[in-house]
Amino acid sequence: MKKILTFVLIVMLACLFLDKVGGSDMHMQFNGDDVDGPLEWLFGLVFAGGGLLVAAIALVCAAVVTGVVLAGVGVVLIAVLALGVVLVLALSTPVLLPLLIPVAIVWLIVSRKQKQAQAHQHSL
Repeated sequence: MKKILTFVLIVMLACLFLDKVGGSDMHMQFNGDDVDGPLEWLFGLVFAGGGLLVAAIALVCAAVVTGVVLAGVGVVLIAVLALGVVLVLALSTPVLLPLLIPVAIVWLIVSRKQKQAQAHQHSL
């Protein structure tokens, strides 16, 4: 519970800071009342994320229904959808590239050592 409270406080402080830094002309109304301050930014973020989540769930449900109705074409469609999701994730997270480079180097070193160990066992 303490971790969640700390996280919520950090998010609220970040919202307050971001509200002061970036001035925008966006106005949000909730039940007919204007929402100002960090809550405007937070509500906008939550509702936009909620809309994207609903859209993603709708797309997944549509893909599943299509896959059930058209079994042969559905398998290909789900594979294409999965490939599309992987492509979107790859395009939307360029920050992961610096993390993947050391992983690839370690992977190459480990595979090289395994090949050398197998070659050493076969030579005995």
